Amino acid sequence: MTLKTPHVRTKPVRDALRFGPGLNAHVMVMNVAVEMANEMFEVYSKENAFHNKIRADGKTTDKAARRLFVERVAPRMLSEARQALTNMLTQPDDRVPLSMKDEIAAALILDNDLQAKRFVAADYASIPSTLH
Repeated sequence: MTLKTPHVRTKPVRDALRFGPGLNAHVMVMNVAVEMANEMFEVYSKENAFHNKIRADGKTTDKAARRLFVERVAPRMLSEARQALTNMLTQPDDRVPLSMKDEIAAALILDNDLQAKRFVAADYASIPSTLH
């Protein structure tokens, strides 16, 4: 008896972030918001007090702290992500190719309907008070 060869994954596996119920966003807008939140984590993690607080005084890992931060902050970054994508549309064609501009425009148009239905629970998508 020969066993079948195992399935070989051709696409990279991404760690899916869990956004709360009711968060509606186009994939491109969501990805930009997640990247923005990751960049914010880099800035805020340099503050020892903040970093220690979010890591619960060393009782959790950096990866878990980053994940918690991104899950809490990224939903608040959706409008900024839309603005960043809109700004990319105004860039010259040599910086942002026309094909990418078409993809961005389509994503923003599709996100308009989702934006109208978007609901973010205040207690779920809250930015910790240490960040204000």
